Amino acid sequence: MRSRFFIISGFILLSMASWYLLEGFILRNYVALIPILFSIQILLNDFIEMYLFIRLNSLWFKILIAPGTILHELSHAVAAKITGCKVIGISLFHLDARGNLGSVEYTQSRDGFSVLRNFIVGFAPFFGCGIMLVALLNLAQSYHHGEILTVSIVNCQSVESILRSIALIIQRFYQQFLLSSLNPITILILYLQVCLGLGAAPSSVDFKGTFSSAVRHPVGTLILLFLFASVFYLGEYPLTSRYISLLFKWILLILLVSVSLLTASIPLIYLGTKFMELSLLKKFFTLAIPLLVHLSINNTALTLLAFLITLFTLRYSWIFLRPR
Repeated sequence: MRSRFFIISGFILLSMASWYLLEGFILRNYVALIPILFSIQILLNDFIEMYLFIRLNSLWFKILIAPGTILHELSHAVAAKITGCKVIGISLFHLDARGNLGSVEYTQSRDGFSVLRNFIVGFAPFFGCGIMLVALLNLAQSYHHGEILTVSIVNCQSVESILRSIALIIQRFYQQFLLSSLNPITILILYLQVCLGLGAAPSSVDFKGTFSSAVRHPVGTLILLFLFASVFYLGEYPLTSRYISLLFKWILLILLVSVSLLTASIPLIYLGTKFMELSLLKKFFTLAIPLLVHLSINNTALTLLAFLITLFTLRYSWIFLRPR
């Protein structure tokens, strides 16, 4: 928890420093906004995982977040292989006493590029899970003939424009419930979206590994900072500005989608935990009654309403059965 506090505090300070020191630069808004969105992503991810860990037993917790955990760790492993590291161990489902869900162990050469390799490996899940998350959301939109999400929605010129982008993504997420026919494929896509939203956030171990490597290898840290500065200054030149801005827009799109879906999934996760608290017989009726409604009228909105009414009636039946 302490490491999370320092990480988030560092991101906020980085954002403030970027905002005040980069006035007049083209990429100023992007550079200042990315750390803030990372902080929000981390807070939402930790809140949801902690809530699920408390409300569910270990087996259901693992099952619920398995896809996000698998892709998170595989992203580490693939990035390690690409950067020339030797992967010596992968754990996808081991929940240890510290709450870590999985791990990838690797070794690498001790040279000036070790910090760069650790940075790429540490942040690989953000791109691996993030790109898949955007793809799944667009897959659902294309299935329902909706508008595809692209970097065109990214507008960081003001707080209002950022909030509009987040609201648009949340709206697209919930539209899937109203537009879909609740077939198994649609339900699977929705489940994967929630799971990958959790998997996209870098863990405390990821950040700790990157920062500790930066402290131990000052030469490698200087190389990484030089690369960052080069990318930043290339954004100021007309020939390369378009491509650098596109890169930052993709990073922001992934962050916006991740933050939006994590926010939108909170009510769904709450409903899911309430369903798991029911007895087996009550679970049967909670699913059977909405299914009968769906088969009778084939209306998704009314089916969801029937599910909510049945769920809360059975979960809090003591309110209705209280003696008068």
